[in-house]
Amino acid sequence: MKKHAARWLVPVLKYGLGFGLLGWVIYKYWEPNPQTGAPGVQQLLQGEIAYEWLIAAALLLATTTSIQLYRWYLLVRALDLPTSLRNAYRLGLVGVYYNTFFPGSVGGDLLKAYFIAKAHPERKTRAVASVIADRAMGLFGLILFVGVSGSVAWALGDVRITNNADLQRIVTIMAGIASGSIVGFLALGLLPERRVDRFASRLKWVPKIGTSLSEMWYAVWMYRQRLKVVVLGVAISAVAHCALVLSFHCASRVFPPSDPAAELASISEHFVIAPIGFIVQAVPVSPGGVGVGEAAFAGLYKISGRPETRGVIARLSLRIVEWLLGFIGYIVFLRMRAEVIEAQHEVEEEQEHKEAASEEQKKAEGK
Repeated sequence: MKKHAARWLVPVLKYGLGFGLLGWVIYKYWEPNPQTGAPGVQQLLQGEIAYEWLIAAALLLATTTSIQLYRWYLLVRALDLPTSLRNAYRLGLVGVYYNTFFPGSVGGDLLKAYFIAKAHPERKTRAVASVIADRAMGLFGLILFVGVSGSVAWALGDVRITNNADLQRIVTIMAGIASGSIVGFLALGLLPERRVDRFASRLKWVPKIGTSLSEMWYAVWMYRQRLKVVVLGVAISAVAHCALVLSFHCASRVFPPSDPAAELASISEHFVIAPIGFIVQAVPVSPGGVGVGEAAFAGLYKISGRPETRGVIARLSLRIVEWLLGFIGYIVFLRMRAEVIEAQHEVEEEQEHKEAASEEQKKAEGK
């Protein structure tokens, strides 16, 4: 009974936190800033709307999603899991719907893994590895994107980068994390399999998230044995992230400013700050990062020397497009409703079983 109540309580709390934070951000930036003269959210919403920029943002975001789903399809096939491209896109859109609107314990990624492994239960570990690797590759791609694009803009003397110590610091940190990740990933090839298993067992001791960390470790290890696929996946991620940043860039132009030079961030700035904003909002504390993304982009625009309100309204504009894309996923979900609901219940039961088995193992090993 307690576990059933918790499954409902956690999503409610996440919705409350996300929309509460969103409401606070909008309230904070609702009125114009009397010190800087920057417009408020209310003023921008009452102004004209550049629909051509909104349409461009929608097309670019749809392109981003399509590329990301194709990347997952390649990762699935790399582990010899039989599926079609059509099925990958169908499941991917259902995953988009879940990840956009549902902050519960069973997200779109777990459902995708379940459906891939349904016909081949013995390959469930590989199916889970594919979705974990897809998420990890997307996150790494964002970090690498900031490091590379920011370094290039910095080297070419972009004044918005060269004159901003905070942006330089972000670029340096992201470049360092990307470099360390690459070295660490390549070094995995030197580890014997027994050490891989031993480390996975130790990870399971981490409270609450031990099992997930262990599965993630195995996912990284499995794809380390398929280096060509990983390189291709990172290349595909670069294209997807480029489209994503351009989508945000278009969204930032949906509400035209009175002073474009002062209020609007340049493409080179967005290539540095936009991926950081998407990384921050990926923390699963609210459905689709609602509220978190708006707060993050307000802070990033401030670091970039731009009006924080423009960061908020840009993220809100892109969120409208994301919700429309999530609605398309909902239409696909309706065609698979019975299968998806059944899968959700089975995934929840399996998670409970894993948690119970992990606790029993800890008790046995602790004696």
